[in-house]
Amino acid sequence: MRRVAFLAGAAALAALGGTGLLLLRGPPPSQGEEGLFENDCCGTVTLAKGRIALNGGQSIRYDLARDARGPYLLPRTYVGALEDQGFEVDGTQPAQKLRLDRLPAPQAIQLPMGARAFLFRRKGMRATRP
Repeated sequence: MRRVAFLAGAAALAALGGTGLLLLRGPPPSQGEEGLFENDCCGTVTLAKGRIALNGGQSIRYDLARDARGPYLLPRTYVGALEDQGFEVDGTQPAQKLRLDRLPAPQAIQLPMGARAFLFRRKGMRATRP
């Protein structure tokens, strides 16, 4: 009986340690997507250290992936554009893919607005491909 309790305690401790390592790891490494993007409708989108910041304020973690249509960001919650109002962040809606025109060094990101999408273009110095 003691042995079972010891093994269960060791397993629980190992699971806690593994979870702690996952929580403490840093942001995912950049794949060349970082930068500042803007559109006159809504403001700016900044990609840095695995987070998407909207107008320099609220930020949401994202994952970077690629499918048959090309590279995209998948925020952890829904992020969309609201014409002349800014951005919509809604945890009750499913997250949508934010399309990048290329990787590395994207020059544009598409943010959804219902059936439409707004194109945010890289601001400042034009990035070059390595």
